[in-house]
Amino acid sequence: MSELYQISYISKNTVLGTPEQLKAQIEDILKKAQKNNSILNISGALLYSGGYFCQVIEGEQNDIEKLFKRIQMDSRHSDITVLCSDFVVKRCFSNWGMAFAGIEDTMRFDIDGVKNSKDGLMMKETGKNMINVLEDLIKHQEIISSVRGSLKSITS
Repeated sequence: MSELYQISYISKNTVLGTPEQLKAQIEDILKKAQKNNSILNISGALLYSGGYFCQVIEGEQNDIEKLFKRIQMDSRHSDITVLCSDFVVKRCFSNWGMAFAGIEDTMRFDIDGVKNSKDGLMMKETGKNMINVLEDLIKHQEIISSVRGSLKSITS
């Protein structure tokens, strides 16, 4: 069995259009990623924040590298910056082919500061922070969804 590998990266969105068209594009990305990633045993999470895709993908190194090459060729992404790539002990998003952390109007992370500094340690710390933020957002959404489901069954 090969080791578990994880990449966290950001990329500038190149999709133009109304907020509704952007949301539809993101939903399309998610649907395809959830289907294809599950087949390859890849998991991950996506946040759209202030015009950037903030994403984590994890799985076997070969599969992750192939997927990341496809992402780099995808015309919806530009200015792709790997924040962190490393072998990990366990998955952060094991229940998800691609979890969706949401859409935010304002960029949550100091991406310009990280990219301009070219400081590898700073990039890695930003990548780890991004992973933690995505985990927290996903957990929060799962709790809300669970509460809504419980309330729905009570009121039915």
